[in-house]
Amino acid sequence: MSIRSTVCRRTGRAGVVVLVVVLGVRVAPLVAQASSTGSTPEDSVRAVELSRGQALLRADTTALSRMVAEEFFEISRLGQLRTRADNIRDIASGSLRLMSVSYDSLVVRIYGDVAVLRGIADNAGTFRGMPFSGKIRYLRVFVRRDGRWQAVAMQQTVLQ
Repeated sequence: MSIRSTVCRRTGRAGVVVLVVVLGVRVAPLVAQASSTGSTPEDSVRAVELSRGQALLRADTTALSRMVAEEFFEISRLGQLRTRADNIRDIASGSLRLMSVSYDSLVVRIYGDVAVLRGIADNAGTFRGMPFSGKIRYLRVFVRRDGRWQAVAMQQTVLQ
């Protein structure tokens, strides 16, 4: 079991988000009053990204729906334009199934209420019955709404 504390800004105050990640167990972030922990808004974006990976492994479309904005779109590793609805539908139906999710080299930059995350993902699973695996370099854009980060865009490029 790992515990990750992060600080996020809400209406001028800092709040501490304690995220407990246990494989196979559904968890939710807990919000409490801040103390000076040294955590940053960048850490809170990384925590959302790691939570997203766990939700993908569990096919937890409820959790994913909270982390992804209605207007979300992505450019997939195959160059396809996909929406939030496409992703949620494919995960819910089992057409998209992730067996492993691994992140590396996550870098976050904050621009007010916008965050840009870039990193490398090494995922494996099946899409419409066809297996896929391998590393991608990706960029995800988040917007802070009502004190939480939501993904609004993503672009992926396959790494050779």
